[in-house]
Amino acid sequence: MFSIAYNANGLRSVSLHDAVRAVAAAGYQGIELSLHPNHIDPQTFAQADAKLLRAFIHDQGIHACSLATGADTLLSSERFEPSLIYPTKSGRQQRIDLVRWAIDLACWLEVPVVSLASGIRKPEVSTALAHDMLLTSISRCLEHAGTSVTLAIEPEPGFFIQTNTEACALIREIKSPYFRLNQDIGHANVSEDDYLQSIERSLGLTSHIHVEDIKNRNHHHEIPGDGDIDFCEFFRALDGGSYSGYISVELYNHGDVYEEALNRSLRHLRTMESVACAAA
Repeated sequence: MFSIAYNANGLRSVSLHDAVRAVAAAGYQGIELSLHPNHIDPQTFAQADAKLLRAFIHDQGIHACSLATGADTLLSSERFEPSLIYPTKSGRQQRIDLVRWAIDLACWLEVPVVSLASGIRKPEVSTALAHDMLLTSISRCLEHAGTSVTLAIEPEPGFFIQTNTEACALIREIKSPYFRLNQDIGHANVSEDDYLQSIERSLGLTSHIHVEDIKNRNHHHEIPGDGDIDFCEFFRALDGGSYSGYISVELYNHGDVYEEALNRSLRHLRTMESVACAAA
């Protein structure tokens, strides 16, 4: 069986400790932590807090498998800004500093993967300049990380890097074993012509995978089983590609029904995994 986690950004309506308890009680193997003022606020969360959180997660019998840095208003009221490709150097530095802090936090928590995104290219920034800015920003983050954690870029619809193909090209250009791909099955469905082929083709560079369902290629995260994603074929692709990382359910928009989302997601994914194995 694949290891399945749940992203804590889907449980922001409860405390972080209650979120950890809920994920463990539902039967998940891991939890993906997320920077957010309701759980882990970069302005106030300290190393001592991380030590206590690490022990608590361990006591619940699950693993902290990844740390997501993509909450939309962490740095300003303008969603996702400033980004790694923000027009001003000071703006880009804010995002770099945030990622560096997340790397430190991941070390304190013993989390192996930190995910990040490119950001949205503003009209005044050319494609070539955005590419150069992104290379420089990521390189500075990798310098800080050293060999302690893996940075994984997540393609996002509407962002400068929005497909697995674009992300893999960037990974190959940077040529660091500690810079890899955070796939998102829903994002691939929205942004790419053949999402299953894209996922399978990119598995060799993948360290983490987000899952949710999608209806009519509209970027709105749905509980697995409520949309058009073929999770049986997804699991067949993972099995054929010998993927060994975590699969993390990301339902940030289901906080008001998180118990239902937790339980139905895991039930559907395990069912589809079993169907895929039986067919194989």
